[in-house]
Amino acid sequence: MNKKIYWIILTGLLLTVLTTACNLAISQSADATTVPTVSATETPAATATLPAPTASPTPAFAPFCTADTVSVLPPSQCQAPVAEESSTFCSEKDPYNLILLDPGLTYEVLTKGFKCTDAGKKDDRQMITCTGLMSSTFELNVCDPTCVIPTVEAAITQCPQDYFYNDVQGCCTQEAQQVNQTCTVQKFNTTSCTANCDNIRRKSNCLKNSFACVWNYEEKSCKFRK
Repeated sequence: MNKKIYWIILTGLLLTVLTTACNLAISQSADATTVPTVSATETPAATATLPAPTASPTPAFAPFCTADTVSVLPPSQCQAPVAEESSTFCSEKDPYNLILLDPGLTYEVLTKGFKCTDAGKKDDRQMITCTGLMSSTFELNVCDPTCVIPTVEAAITQCPQDYFYNDVQGCCTQEAQQVNQTCTVQKFNTTSCTANCDNIRRKSNCLKNSFACVWNYEEKSCKFRK
């Protein structure tokens, strides 16, 4: 074999090897970039479905009281209970108020530092004596338990915050309902026991003790200040 034929055969072999290598590289590159397809019979995986949010229920309240709301009145035979002061006096330099109540009435002392006790009966009326600080004012809550105001029956008695349910009118109001509609609050004053005003005869001396005494111009006498 001469040299010319040898080089032609060698060159052909080299071209064959290079062509095969290039085809292999192109085939691998095409496989790497191929996008997978989903057949018509395949279905995508199901996604989880979250429940729809539900709104919290709105609280139900009783209606609000208005100016047109009709008040429920107590029975016609009921009257406002009254406590009548009979007298004021001192005992061992402690002031006392003698108070008369109609039969069946109840009372409650509302002022701190004061107390009342039963003192029997007079002319079919109940007597109580109350004592506390001298030259002070105290309050009694007097009630008639026999007179009850009818209430409104309502299915809903709940009210919003800062409102009170009024079972007499069946509605919500910003004012606290009076516990007993047949009660009255009455004020009384205690006398001063630091001076014996009844023994003072002159106006000038009575005025000197004006913290405890007062001059009665009609009777021209010195009296305990009430």
